[in-house]
Amino acid sequence: MNKFTLSTVGIFASALLATAGVSAVAKEVTPRNMSCQEFIDLNPQTMAPVAFWMLNKDVDFKGGDFVDFNETETTAVPLTLEICKKHPQSTLQEIKGAVKSELKK
Repeated sequence: MNKFTLSTVGIFASALLATAGVSAVAKEVTPRNMSCQEFIDLNPQTMAPVAFWMLNKDVDFKGGDFVDFNETETTAVPLTLEICKKHPQSTLQEIKGAVKSELKK
């Protein structure tokens, strides 16, 4: 094999491996399918938006009602963390009902 062919094969192999690595990293992790362990591992600054999304997704508020973001940050995030630590294999959607029922107390 000459140097040109060898370098071409090397470049092609590198490109192929780089593409495989990118597709492995691009795994979709959204609040929709996020596990409790993934929530626990989040940067604390991103927990409030995720909890806010989880609690308010598919909810139609009537009469202009809304859930305050500050309320979510101060009450729902610690509660979600507590429940997630007890059930790390559950998804956020699975514990949504438990979080909402605890917040109503």
